[in-house]
Amino acid sequence: MLKRLSIHFSKLAFVVGLGLWFSAASAALLSPGTTITLNGTTSTIDADLAGTVMHENLIGFEVTDPSGATLLTGHYLDRVVRSTNTNQLIFSGRIHDLAVTSESNLGIYDWSVTGFSGYLTDVEYRLDGLGDLGPDLATRSNDGNDLIFDFPTELEPPESSRFSSITTDAALFDLTGTAFFGIEDFINGEDYLVELDGIAAPSPVPLPAAFWMFGSGLIGLIGFQRQHRKG
Repeated sequence: MLKRLSIHFSKLAFVVGLGLWFSAASAALLSPGTTITLNGTTSTIDADLAGTVMHENLIGFEVTDPSGATLLTGHYLDRVVRSTNTNQLIFSGRIHDLAVTSESNLGIYDWSVTGFSGYLTDVEYRLDGLGDLGPDLATRSNDGNDLIFDFPTELEPPESSRFSSITTDAALFDLTGTAFFGIEDFINGEDYLVELDGIAAPSPVPLPAAFWMFGSGLIGLIGFQRQHRKG
């Protein structure tokens, strides 16, 4: 009898805890294989968004044509915040400092981040921060690993994006994620894909202590890009 009561209590505690996590968030839970509409949120609307910045990294990127000429440059700000209320991690990103050459006319139509398989994700974008344009749609891949944000119109220089907000049930993170930006050249009709490695993602194990001692000197303004044509 005692064993049955213990099992029942454990299940009840899990259900109640999960319900509290859902009810506390004002954003929408994004399940694998689904797409949701985003409306924007603030820390006033959702108090769980307030917290302490645990990680912040500014990463530079550029897009070049086949000849090596630079078409677009910019920065991606990767950030992790630990919620003061829930102690869980919120993953955020923002695209800014976009600049193009006079011969090109490029815009970013979506961006995605990886590394979220196995975690709950409550997704929105921030209205109470810097930026001009927020995504209006968010999609999660069928395996739950990728989160894709679509802009209502292309993000064009000198515009910058608002911060994404991905509230998770993760307590730890590492830098094994990747960010991708889908970019279109309106003049030449070409598509490009920018890939940035070393992006923060949920992790079941903490970063090694050696990273905090030496890793900051190894992470700087790095960018990796590759050209991608429509099939």
